Amino acid sequence: MSASYWIAKYIDDPFRNEPRNVGVIVSLNGAVAARFVGERDDGTFDARKLGKLFSHPAAYAQWREFWRTKIRARDIDAIVKAVTPNYYVQIGGEVTDTGSDDHQDVCQFLYNLVIGEGVVQAFDWADAEDTELDLASEIANLFVQSELLDSENLLTPHPVRKGERVFGRHVMHTPSFSQRNGRLYVIEHIDMSSRRQNKVKERAGWMAYMFADIKGYERDAQAYSIVRPERESGSEQIAYARAVLHGESTLVNWADENERNSFLHERSRVARSMNN
Repeated sequence: MSASYWIAKYIDDPFRNEPRNVGVIVSLNGAVAARFVGERDDGTFDARKLGKLFSHPAAYAQWREFWRTKIRARDIDAIVKAVTPNYYVQIGGEVTDTGSDDHQDVCQFLYNLVIGEGVVQAFDWADAEDTELDLASEIANLFVQSELLDSENLLTPHPVRKGERVFGRHVMHTPSFSQRNGRLYVIEHIDMSSRRQNKVKERAGWMAYMFADIKGYERDAQAYSIVRPERESGSEQIAYARAVLHGESTLVNWADENERNSFLHERSRVARSMNN
């Protein structure tokens, strides 16, 4: 079963046009759920939770109430049509493979992902990151050895940067690595040798979403998935992970010396060329 979702956005200064995500609406199997900034877990509104996010918090409170009223009336079209320079609701897309999750579960997941503390909170990865950190460290060390990773002493015109924020169509992302020489290159890693294969599947889904969202903002962006390959083939989770990543990125087998060296050579070419 697929869930459709929409993202509520707020723009403090229309001239700068820097939207912030302030809410999520989800429809799944005829049921609708929503979560907005300033709401407690039970859905009640607490203006004290807004902090300094809004220049005019009373205006936001009125918009939230409007959105809630239309949600109760199941009138999502009216929400999408109500657009001002400061507030609007944008179609987000669909979440496929919702499994046994209901509309409330999907809504909370998306809220954590696009408004809350990000992917670690959304996917509950806090206890499953060690192998990914090891792989990230290994990749970073090779970038350093190849004189590619950005630092104060590096004179390379277009280095690989670590943890730099990148705009997506809906969300601001922080991929592990990125590089820009006119064209944007986004680089993320995944350890398919992990025994926690459900987490591998979730991470692949998030990576594919990030790549697609970034390419929705920059159409010529190139995405790379650096893969530490699985110990054994054949599992449903690994097959899914490979399929979704293959659809949105170029896969690099990090255990294959030829693929690894070819990838590093390409990064070096991009880093040192004047025009890509």
